[in-house]
Amino acid sequence: MPSPAAKTAPRRRALAAAGATLLLLGAFWLIAFCCATPELGSRLFDAGRVAEALPLLEKAAANGSVPSSHRLGLVLEAGRDGPQDLPRALALFTAAAKRGHVPAMVRAGALARKVAGDDAAALGWYRRAADRGDTAAMAELGSMLFTGQGGTADPEAGLAWLRRAATAGNAQAATALGQALLALAETGNAASGSTAEAAALFRQAGEAGDPEAQNRLADLYASGTGVTRNPAEAARLRRLAADAGYAPAAFALGLMYLSGQGVSAYPLEAARLFERAAGAGHVAAMLRLADMYHAGLGVFRDPAHALSLYDAAGAASDQAAGELCRLFAAGPQARRDPDRAARFCAKAAAAGDAGAATLLGLGMVRGRLPGDVGTGTALLSQAAWAGDPEAMYAMALLHLAGKGVSGNPAEAFRWCRLAAEAGLPEAKTLLAALSEEEFPSAANLAKAMDFYREAAEAGNVEAGFALGSLLSKGLAGPPDFAAARQWYEKAAIAGDPRAQFNLGLMFLTGKGGPASDQEALRWLLEAARHGDANARCNVASLTLTGRGTPADAREAFRWYLLAARQNFAQAQAMLAGFYYEGKVVPRDFESALFWLTLASRAPGSDPLLLRAGKAKAVLEKRLAPEQRDRVQERLAAFVPAGFDPEAEKGVLAAVKFLPPSAHGPGFATPDKGGQAAAAVPALPEVGKTDPKTLF
Repeated sequence: MPSPAAKTAPRRRALAAAGATLLLLGAFWLIAFCCATPELGSRLFDAGRVAEALPLLEKAAANGSVPSSHRLGLVLEAGRDGPQDLPRALALFTAAAKRGHVPAMVRAGALARKVAGDDAAALGWYRRAADRGDTAAMAELGSMLFTGQGGTADPEAGLAWLRRAATAGNAQAATALGQALLALAETGNAASGSTAEAAALFRQAGEAGDPEAQNRLADLYASGTGVTRNPAEAARLRRLAADAGYAPAAFALGLMYLSGQGVSAYPLEAARLFERAAGAGHVAAMLRLADMYHAGLGVFRDPAHALSLYDAAGAASDQAAGELCRLFAAGPQARRDPDRAARFCAKAAAAGDAGAATLLGLGMVRGRLPGDVGTGTALLSQAAWAGDPEAMYAMALLHLAGKGVSGNPAEAFRWCRLAAEAGLPEAKTLLAALSEEEFPSAANLAKAMDFYREAAEAGNVEAGFALGSLLSKGLAGPPDFAAARQWYEKAAIAGDPRAQFNLGLMFLTGKGGPASDQEALRWLLEAARHGDANARCNVASLTLTGRGTPADAREAFRWYLLAARQNFAQAQAMLAGFYYEGKVVPRDFESALFWLTLASRAPGSDPLLLRAGKAKAVLEKRLAPEQRDRVQERLAAFVPAGFDPEAEKGVLAAVKFLPPSAHGPGFATPDKGGQAAAAVPALPEVGKTDPKTLF
């Protein structure tokens, strides 16, 4: 008889087999589920079931699924079914892009710019995607290359990428290419017909449904650029774009309904369009709509609603805040609102609007806006230093009146001069009362003399130089060279190169005091070291002739060269003589002709320059055509040099002088009593020293 264990053995074996089967099936389904998770999450995402797809995408992305990383990045970028997380989206796109996922490269480029502000990284991702044929990446790459974002601008390459993407049917690229062609046309760098091509591109993109392209084509029809002017067609295109939700088109169409261009004037429709654009955040539409509610144009008058729109626009845009600052602070009396003016001016000023800072500061100083005089003065000072002419003029008035600042005529003169140079009429009027050049009447010149003296005695170097000039010219009475010399000396000691130059000439000529070649050379050298070309030429002449210093032709050459590079004609003529004669430097007829040509271009009747013109004509005939061609190339490339001490050191170091035994002491020099004020030795007459030479 079988034992109980034997009787149950078959059952146990069956149960064991069944259990094993179940384990295998479970493992199979687990593996299938895990493998299907990326695909399932993607299918749910593509079906719009984002909430269901999200946990599956998270899991799949964590397991390294590239498509899931891309889709999860899209969810986080858009903030669908959860908070927006742009940094994490960028990380997901970057990870997928590094593994070759082209759409992820495009999004990585977009967020690299938006989140990280890294145009260079964006350019790299767009280039990789564009190389793999993605037209959206081509469009972005082309735009960035054209404008130089992320690297050096390469307009030709940018246009090529845009054209390639547009040819492939990318509407964004067609629009961008059209805009690029228009930009080139505006600067005169586009080929003939580029505006017509731009219109065709906008039409292509517009027919593909791009509202921006429709609106840009409308711009061309409105202006007649690249197409026959047709305001009605412009209105039709703007309507298409506006109906597609493009706020700039709605705003532009509203303007057409206000003005009656291309459509019948209809303020109510304009208000509707502005309302639509304003609802989409279009700041200019908010401002226009506010104006209409304030005036009751096309809508019932509602000043309260107008103010709410103004407030919204000012809060949304620093530029709008600047406009509203001016409206509420300095607009028609009925529109002025001190509290709003102060708020909007402060916002615009904080964003760098110097004009807004000026209005706010003036309002505080005058007691018209909330704030105190000290704060207002500080704002005006800040705006003046930022270059705002109104603020400069206000600072001049404050310094003259001693309001908010210590009374300082020197500062007032300085600010007034700066404002006048910026074109402010009020400042020019005030400056005329302080400056002999503007109003040479006896009364005004006496005022100018008093102001210059007061400012100069207060330590203003500019005023000291101006006072010296006034005294030496004798515009406010007989010339007083002795007093002029004293003021020039004070300004020269303080470092004013113009005063140093004039003082040097006075020592050279003996005006206003004893003559001294040594003192003349000392002050002319100071001015020359500050970059004054006239002073440099005078120093060269004194050094060449041995006045105030032992004669030194090499040193003279150096100063002539520096002045000649600054386009000082007399120095150019003298430098030509060095090269022609081979004095100090090797003989070089091409360099001689080069400097003679430049010197001969100077206007006037200076005998030295007239002789330079004659010498140029003679030398041109003696040179071979290829030599003249090389000279012309140098002339075409010549640009007068500015004052750059470091660059000048390099220029002088490159001069190759002849050894002392290879040249004589220098040129024949004029009588020391010859041209004291000009201090420029004259060139000998052509052919007088040697029939074979020019000088």
